[in-house]
Amino acid sequence: MKACLSFSDLLSVSEPQITEMKRIGDLYPDAASRDACIAFSRQVNIVQGIVSHTYGVGATMAKKTEDIGEVAEIWSQMSAFCQSALRLLAELKTKYPYCGTPELYDLVLDYKLAADKRCKGAMEEAECQKMQIPKGLFPALS
Repeated sequence: MKACLSFSDLLSVSEPQITEMKRIGDLYPDAASRDACIAFSRQVNIVQGIVSHTYGVGATMAKKTEDIGEVAEIWSQMSAFCQSALRLLAELKTKYPYCGTPELYDLVLDYKLAADKRCKGAMEEAECQKMQIPKGLFPALS
């Protein structure tokens, strides 16, 4: 049996950890407490691993597909995934400034910008593939 997993499937498995980070962040009224920082730092590490892993899988999938539209879609989805994490991290990095949150925010932003760049490149390549080659651009082969 050969299992088939789409990038959307992978994102749906990864997204609950982002939600869990929000839940843990909201759980503690005093973010400066030792217990709050321990619990939140643990979740920050989990989210960091998930975002890095998800990006790596997306890159592997993009390399293996021959459809440039699929490549653009993978990077578009990765960008949206990072954007949702950034929205949450923007709130939490001020509440938990000493628990790895600002560093995670910067990392996720780097991944989002890289995904945006790759998505734009794929979309430009798709447009180039649709263009007609002007007559006379290349010498005629005999």
